[in-house]
Amino acid sequence: MSASAPRRPAPPSKAGLAFSFGFGFCFGLSALAASAQEATLPTGRWSVRSRGLDWPCRLEALEVRETTRAGDASVVAFERGPDGVERTWGTSRIDRRAVGPPASRWFSATWAAGGSTVVLQLRPDGPGRVLAIVRERPDDRGGGERVRQAILAPSDRAGATAAGGSVRFEPDSSNPRAEQAGVFVAGVDGHDPRLVAAPDGFARAASPAWSPDGRRLAFAGFDASGRSPLIRVVPAGGGPTLALAAGSNPTWSSDGNRLAYVASGRPDYATDWSSPGRNDERIEAVTLAGPHAGEVEVLARGIWPRWSPSDGRLAFVARRDANWDVHVRSADGLDQVRLTTDPALDTQPTWSADGHSIVFLSDRGNRWDLYRAPLDRPGLAIPLTNHARREETASISTDGRHVAFLDNRGRSDASIQLLDLDRGTVRPFPDHPDGDRDPAFSPDGRAIAFVSRRPGRP
Repeated sequence: MSASAPRRPAPPSKAGLAFSFGFGFCFGLSALAASAQEATLPTGRWSVRSRGLDWPCRLEALEVRETTRAGDASVVAFERGPDGVERTWGTSRIDRRAVGPPASRWFSATWAAGGSTVVLQLRPDGPGRVLAIVRERPDDRGGGERVRQAILAPSDRAGATAAGGSVRFEPDSSNPRAEQAGVFVAGVDGHDPRLVAAPDGFARAASPAWSPDGRRLAFAGFDASGRSPLIRVVPAGGGPTLALAAGSNPTWSSDGNRLAYVASGRPDYATDWSSPGRNDERIEAVTLAGPHAGEVEVLARGIWPRWSPSDGRLAFVARRDANWDVHVRSADGLDQVRLTTDPALDTQPTWSADGHSIVFLSDRGNRWDLYRAPLDRPGLAIPLTNHARREETASISTDGRHVAFLDNRGRSDASIQLLDLDRGTVRPFPDHPDGDRDPAFSPDGRAIAFVSRRPGRP
């Protein structure tokens, strides 16, 4: 096998997880249009009013201060110490550079705190509210990055710095027409697509993944630079998105209480997400609820994680002995099985509905096709498709009869295709000239989530 990296083409659950975003955002194209106007960050003191999923968050309050007549500003962030007394957590100049489309822009600030680098992203969220994303990155990069989202409102604390001024973005020197793509859901016939996650707070969506109960979608939301994606979750019917982790290619655990994803082992500026396998990637998982809510665990070194639909086993792609092969991690994490050993490039695994085999994409046979690997017979690969098209980012329906995939990835005529495995026929998923990609069958097989640049309605 070549040593080159694989190309990258996003009611309660079974565990009784009560999943609430905790925010009362309005959603739709009108909200997106409003956020696309020139955003200003009000000065003054702001206090946290709600936290996403009620996860613990060190941020308690902040003060935004103008520092020069030229518009420069700074922020002071406060946390609550062990004694319950509020104290300064960090101070930083506010980065006002405007990058990408207006709806994807954030003010940001960075400071060092106790062996970690804290990145604070801020943007107004309607009258009297500020949306914050707090990212804590261990300096040794040995642990996972913690991501928290919160809503702040004007502080009612006595003696708080009064508001009155505002911080503006610097004149835009970036491309405001950079690619924007949201998450859509349509029936398997492709008709009546609905926009469920508009590119608001991010520039481009990728890799949607359904929760086991079909009520939520996780996806990667890339910023305009394409180097700093966040794992976001949105109700399947549409609504606000919630940032939960830093990485790409999310996958849900079978009980719906954990999300695994690919995280880069390099700083943002040195990460190239278009070349997976070259960024010291590792697979991390964040817990959504319970006593360990918000905690991040490193599961393995590799890319393309896919959790079993029936238990805690995890399939992923890793490079061993110069080969990119499919591996399976046991539910307890104590064992790993190398499922494929062919010198060809084996990538993009997905599970059969019964959890007894894994389907993956491979260029063995001198072209790209899908193969099925029984878990009880490592090394065996049974051809599943046999035609000239490359089934990129394949998603298999629950009944195992259909495959949705991306055809001609990277070309202007790329489109989603539906393959009938019984008949061997392929039909197009109604596409749009702006391009569709990253299809994902819903758990009941009645809908397909996908990413598109097309305009849409909620």
